Amino acid sequence: MKTWRALLALPALVIAGCGVVPGSGGRPCTLIGGDSGVTVQLDAADFTEQVRDADASILLRLCADGVCKEGTVAKRDHGGMSRVFVQLDENIGAVTVPVRFTVVSGDRELYDERADVKLRKSQPNGEGCSPTLYQAGLTAHPGRGLIDS
Repeated sequence: MKTWRALLALPALVIAGCGVVPGSGGRPCTLIGGDSGVTVQLDAADFTEQVRDADASILLRLCADGVCKEGTVAKRDHGGMSRVFVQLDENIGAVTVPVRFTVVSGDRELYDERADVKLRKSQPNGEGCSPTLYQAGLTAHPGRGLIDS
């Protein structure tokens, strides 16, 4: 290829490399991914009374819109932060979904809270750039229930 043709193609390559896509108003779109869903985080320090006497791992169970996910916190990690994420359909929309979060140790239920949670629209790559996600973040608190994060 002749040098002058390569120089003419350079601006197009630079624009394409920066991620400018049709419908983005000429702004570059980043390539951040993500999932629609609900996250609940738990700071074990808030649950000192509940987990102090736990003999084994703690089971965290999150259900959102009928989809459930479990996670465990090992006894040695009872003082840290934990989170559980339930992935929902990417196109679910900004709807309200039922959420239930439980914490169990052995056969003892330490925490059981329910809430109706509104999913919020999120566009991590900017307005007009895909993906469009719908998410909610909650913090579990022993005295206050599930709090919007």
